Amino acid sequence: MNRLPKQHLQTGLSLVEFMVAMAIQVILLAGMVYVYGGSRALFTVNQELSRVQENGRYATDMLLYDIRMAGFAGCRNIGDIEPNIIANSPPVFSVLTDSLTVFENGAGWTNPTAIARVAGSDVITLQSTQGAGMQLTGNMAADNANIQVASNPDGLEANDLVLIFDCSKADLFRATGVSEGSGTVTITHANSSNTTNRLSKAYQSDAQIMSFDAHTYFIGTDSNGETGFYQYSFNEGSAVLLAQGVEDMQLMLAEDLGGDGQPDTYVKATGVTDWEAVIGVRVGLLMRSADRASTEVRNYSFDGSEANTNNDQRLRKAFWSYAALRNRI
Repeated sequence: MNRLPKQHLQTGLSLVEFMVAMAIQVILLAGMVYVYGGSRALFTVNQELSRVQENGRYATDMLLYDIRMAGFAGCRNIGDIEPNIIANSPPVFSVLTDSLTVFENGAGWTNPTAIARVAGSDVITLQSTQGAGMQLTGNMAADNANIQVASNPDGLEANDLVLIFDCSKADLFRATGVSEGSGTVTITHANSSNTTNRLSKAYQSDAQIMSFDAHTYFIGTDSNGETGFYQYSFNEGSAVLLAQGVEDMQLMLAEDLGGDGQPDTYVKATGVTDWEAVIGVRVGLLMRSADRASTEVRNYSFDGSEANTNNDQRLRKAFWSYAALRNRI
């Protein structure tokens, strides 16, 4: 009887097979590392870009709101109803720049904080009433009488600047006391914090009071060397960080030289020919990411200058917006 030839069972891999298998594994592993690295880099770029856009929008919105409200004083603007100022240490005030002061490259601005301003960046100060406003609950018997309102929704406190006004007169004073009792809030204006305790008139029940403040916006550097967008409140006497990663701010003023309500030219503060013709502000903010985001060299432009991110590998984006001055003369 014929028997089939004896078969040899495989008991291992040959060296060639082993090397081929190792090569395939290395190729697959390298592909996985490449895909993961690319995905991680893309995630970092998108995450930092989202933060840049979020901070840029927030900083822009805050500044544009204050620009639009600059000079607001209830039924009339500050230029039309120039207030009688009895408050001690009031903010700088003039009719032509009643609500808006721009310090080009920071020139002429005295920094009231310990935060270092970024060299070359502009500074802007905006003055206006703040909050919802409160109606007087009754007639004032005399011009030095205490002021009474029904509530204090704006949280007025002693030493706050307060504007009391009707459509013909306005007075700016410092509150020396704010007390509540029997459904009435009493606001005093003694001469301990004012040049006198007498207002320009005895206001009637058609008058309103509102908190008054001057907000200054500037680009500063913290102790870690990181730049940010700061708002200094004259009333509070302190600055708060509104947004991180703001590297520069440049401001252009819109002049309506033709009187048609449309901007005819945009100039820096030192180039303004007629402050009464300034009807708006063009705001430029240069944002940068908090961390390194990409090794790729990315070019960007801001305020007419070209640069790239090769030095620190951070993302940068320019935000340009315009706000009209609604309460100009």
